[in-house]
Amino acid sequence: MSDIERLLKALQEAVKGTMAKGEVGILFSGGLDSGILAALAGDHGDPRLYTVGVEGSHDLRTGRETAEELRLPWTQIALTPDEVITAARDLLSICPIRDPVVLSFQLPLHIVAARSKEDVLMSGQGADELFGGYSRYLNMSPVDLEMSMNNDLAKLLAEVQPLDLRIAAHFSKSIDHPFLDPEVRRVASKIEVADKVREGVRKIPLRAVALLLGCPSLANREKKSAQ
Repeated sequence: MSDIERLLKALQEAVKGTMAKGEVGILFSGGLDSGILAALAGDHGDPRLYTVGVEGSHDLRTGRETAEELRLPWTQIALTPDEVITAARDLLSICPIRDPVVLSFQLPLHIVAARSKEDVLMSGQGADELFGGYSRYLNMSPVDLEMSMNNDLAKLLAEVQPLDLRIAAHFSKSIDHPFLDPEVRRVASKIEVADKVREGVRKIPLRAVALLLGCPSLANREKKSAQ
């Protein structure tokens, strides 16, 4: 069994475990990470995909297109700039986040948790840190890349994941992160960083997984910040 096949198997088991908990809502940008989770979840039920964005944003367009490709139920949450500001204030009342970047990352979860009917949510957190998704990774040496990815993963586990859990719990929900499943992390750790980011391409293992799933359009998606 290849590394990619082992990775796919680990992700399948992690997603299957989440789907067994009941009705599931997925934070869905339509990109590579959330697309893989949705494709896998669709084998075990009908998860609802939630895409948050300002009207006319890239995320809303891509979310709709990818949900149609996957043939899964999709809900868009289109916000005005004023509604984004209100949501940010609400989030800060729950979690006094000082870093504006972290605040922007957490806003979609806060909004979905507040509006979704499902008690269980699923997030693609961890994919960037495990498989080299950030653009700043592109120009790093293998040594620096491995160190940076490890540091970013440690920060995610120590600071960001607890925030996710706190936000979800505020709305009486739970949230799972299949990419942070111990077996997924173990398999990912066996893949060389040079096989994760190479020649201007990021998250190479996940692109290979998307191809195995029969989703070539996902395999070619580039990462964009939440809009």
